[in-house]
Amino acid sequence: MKKLVILLAVILSANVMMAQKTDRTNAYMYNKNGQYDKAAESIEKCVHHDGFLGMKPKDQAQAWLYRGMIYLNIHQNPEFAAKYPDCLEKAYEALENCVKADANYAKDNAQDIYPRIAAIAVNFFQDGVENFNNQAYPQAATSFRKSYEISLSGANPDTSALVNTALAYQKGGMFNEALANYEELKNLGYKQVDLYKNMAICYNGLGDEEKSFEMIQAGLEKNPGDASMIIEKVNIYLKNGKGEEAIADLNKLHEMDPNNASILFILGTIYGDDTHEIYDADKAIGYYKEALNVNPTFYDADYNLAALYINLSNKKKAEANEITGFSKKEIERYNALVGEAEEILRTGLPFAEEAYRAQPSDDLKHVLKTMYVQLKMMDEAKALDAE
Repeated sequence: MKKLVILLAVILSANVMMAQKTDRTNAYMYNKNGQYDKAAESIEKCVHHDGFLGMKPKDQAQAWLYRGMIYLNIHQNPEFAAKYPDCLEKAYEALENCVKADANYAKDNAQDIYPRIAAIAVNFFQDGVENFNNQAYPQAATSFRKSYEISLSGANPDTSALVNTALAYQKGGMFNEALANYEELKNLGYKQVDLYKNMAICYNGLGDEEKSFEMIQAGLEKNPGDASMIIEKVNIYLKNGKGEEAIADLNKLHEMDPNNASILFILGTIYGDDTHEIYDADKAIGYYKEALNVNPTFYDADYNLAALYINLSNKKKAEANEITGFSKKEIERYNALVGEAEEILRTGLPFAEEAYRAQPSDDLKHVLKTMYVQLKMMDEAKALDAE
């Protein structure tokens, strides 16, 4: 009786092995014929069967290789890829298992395994690029990171994938995750100055101004003339309301790039802020006009100039309204201030008109109409209403 039981077990085991080999063979043929859904179904039946681990290591390795081939083909075929969103992960997992199952088989079939692993890394990288361009930054970071991790199995780890991982996290506002990847780059000996600039941006995003400046200083020590580092330093100053501290660096940037209208504009906004001690309307006007000389269609410079002149005009009117006496001298003083206010407003009018022409809006239209009325330019005010 025992012999019968043992014989029956052997027969059942042989049948199981035969079924798994059949599934593996079917998967291979379906894959070869481009029937990838059927190929996936067959190979899953094979590798997830209870008796799979009882197969010879070489047979297991071959099944894993087929699985890797099938899922990589699925990823590269739009007709099937949507049905298998995790096909790249499955392909890589299968090829890893192939190598683990039988080292000799992996060595003998290296030309079928390792180029596909490299292709999977490239595909993850490409997915990262696509997600990054679509502003799906967390998904982009995941794909770039996977590409990098796969590259670690080769002779040359792909630091560009790690850079993009960090940058995707940074763009997505996931600053701690970005910093972890930037630190990894530092430990690998990555020496690009952008590393320090981006770490500064991340620390600034976390509200750690001290660490942010520490990174900027480290970057500037490596390359004192790096404009991008100086710009980031200025951005941190401006974000934290420290415009005055930014002036020296802005002037340095202006010397490096005298035809950069944005630098001149920022200097104008700093000097044009009347809530700070550094306020200097004449300097602000000078910088705004210089910015317009560089870029005559600079809307923000036109708008800010108009606003600055309106503010100066209002200050003159307020000064006039403080005169309460009716002596000849006081009346003359009042009329002189009102006249100055009107002249200042008239000086700012062309900038308001240019801003409105460039980017019409109801708010700017209201401002412009108010200026026309105050300057007694009623025809212009009516024409504006008729638009």
